[in-house]
Amino acid sequence: MAEKNAAMNEVLTLNPDCVVREIGEGLVILVPETSTTHSLEKLGVFIWRQLDGKRDLATVLEAIVSEYEVTEDTARADLLAFVDELRNANLLQAG
Repeated sequence: MAEKNAAMNEVLTLNPDCVVREIGEGLVILVPETSTTHSLEKLGVFIWRQLDGKRDLATVLEAIVSEYEVTEDTARADLLAFVDELRNANLLQAG
């Protein structure tokens, strides 16, 4: 459990090298180093916009629970999994 708490105190920011374009309600993100693209929809876009290098993941979690009808446990698990995906895709860096 301590490991999850440590992760929730983490502050992340977006990779400044990424090129981001809004397409409708979603985002398309290009990672120049790998020439890969990623797309985000509603909740993904919401989380992406929260990762500003100022908010820790606990604050992002509170925003998700406040904005969406989801339990805190479900939101935490989904947030941590999503952040891992973004990090593995080189879309995030430590804030």
